[in-house]
Amino acid sequence: MDSSFQAEAVIGAGRGALIGAAFGAGWIGWGLSSAKAFNALVGPAFGSTALIFLAGSIYFLRKGRQLRKQHPAADASARKPILKRFLLIVLLEIVAIALAAIMANRLHRPDLATDWCAMIVGIHFLPLARIFRAPQLNILGSLMVLWCLLCWALFQPGTIAVAASLGTGALLWGRCVLSLLRAQRIVHALSI
Repeated sequence: MDSSFQAEAVIGAGRGALIGAAFGAGWIGWGLSSAKAFNALVGPAFGSTALIFLAGSIYFLRKGRQLRKQHPAADASARKPILKRFLLIVLLEIVAIALAAIMANRLHRPDLATDWCAMIVGIHFLPLARIFRAPQLNILGSLMVLWCLLCWALFQPGTIAVAASLGTGALLWGRCVLSLLRAQRIVHALSI
């Protein structure tokens, strides 16, 4: 595999891990807060885990940028169309989340807003998988949608939001861990 491609793969894995770490922490924090589960043990464990994931993500982003300097790509202009498509997907996601929140509010079911928003986040990974040529995002998105459907079907109105938040955050953190491991493998292979 081309060294410049591997450098870009480390950056991509670091970016994916950073996004998974940050948004996973947000979802898990929201779920723990909704469940009133923060205490002297849960709070520090949650915070430490989030910081470890964020630190690892930043490390691999920096490492990838160092590798990019050592192994520059022939054509860096290919990233512009990817960015435009990514921003379009994110804009559509924001509009869909706003509509879901409005609809849940009109139904007087704020717990469904959390579930539906998490489902929209899962759905947004499906086109991102194609844009970033990362089929593993299809798996993440599908698992998130499946989890949200199960929450809607299995949990009582008072616990749907907690379950959807915790499950979504756990899936994002799981993806973060896989991204960090992938970046580690690539960096290790380049150093041999």
